[in-house]
Amino acid sequence: MNILQIVKLAVSANATALLCLPLSAQSPINAPPALLPDEITLTLESVVPVTVNGIELRMEIRPDASGFPVINPDIAARLGLEPRRGADFQFGPVVVPTSVQKAQVDFGAGAKEMKLSWADKAVSTFADGVVGLYDVPFKRVTYELAEPGAVERLQILPLKVRGRGVNKRLGTESDVGRKTMTFIFSLGRTENLITAPTANFIATHQEGGFVEDSDGLAAMNFGVERPTRDMRIAYPIELGDLRIERFAVRVADYGTPNRVGTIEDNDPRFDANQILVSRRKRRGKPDRLTRLGRDQIAHCSRLTFDLEAMEASLSCGPRPDPAADR
Repeated sequence: MNILQIVKLAVSANATALLCLPLSAQSPINAPPALLPDEITLTLESVVPVTVNGIELRMEIRPDASGFPVINPDIAARLGLEPRRGADFQFGPVVVPTSVQKAQVDFGAGAKEMKLSWADKAVSTFADGVVGLYDVPFKRVTYELAEPGAVERLQILPLKVRGRGVNKRLGTESDVGRKTMTFIFSLGRTENLITAPTANFIATHQEGGFVEDSDGLAAMNFGVERPTRDMRIAYPIELGDLRIERFAVRVADYGTPNRVGTIEDNDPRFDANQILVSRRKRRGKPDRLTRLGRDQIAHCSRLTFDLEAMEASLSCGPRPDPAADR
């Protein structure tokens, strides 16, 4: 049962109860409001009903969304929103101008004034727009990723909102070197995605190198694609039970990955019997932000964001053998 069905059932139940009351009690003031559930369960392409300025829309809830809720341009026109210049979405040399406008947004718990953003291209291919977890009124949002295994273990990761305005994001953190990195679950992609300066930073501390013949393209919002190259690190980053050791590096965006070499045959950094000490110095200004793709949690069946306790919980089977991917 989806959230729209739940709300409709609640409204129907209220109407039935109202018919049993005396006429003096059947005023809108005495009618109880429909209750919004504390928790919703979604799949990767689930949508929730949202009313914007009195018009019902369908929005994706994305764990990796940043900034204000973003709607498709045809929806902005349908709502009659006047374009006002907002912050640009920038993907390296590719700049996507946006408009921003305030609107009354209601997920079922009452209308709230929020800023909406849109560009000339659609942000979602199967919904009217995208909203981040930090802007929804639900206490818990669960994503069903796969069928649960026979034996699974639950791990808890603390959540933190990073940035504000257009840079607002929700993620979990872990230390790399003497700095803190933010890890954001990005269920719409398979790879772990980072920028070139962040690749330099990780490679310096964790002994990273590019995998030969691993050129690819990363799909970004609004149909933008950016070139990537795969990087492996000799010393994986531990995030709870997760062992992060492979990234898709955006090699032509915010700098160049000049501190990341290529992994040669018999590279001693990737020999489990070798212990190396790096003398390389960190360069550039990395954002220290990683988007974790589905491949990283392919052994997990459920991901829940508890937005009241500010915790993410992962229910996962046995951790895969890293050697199997080499």
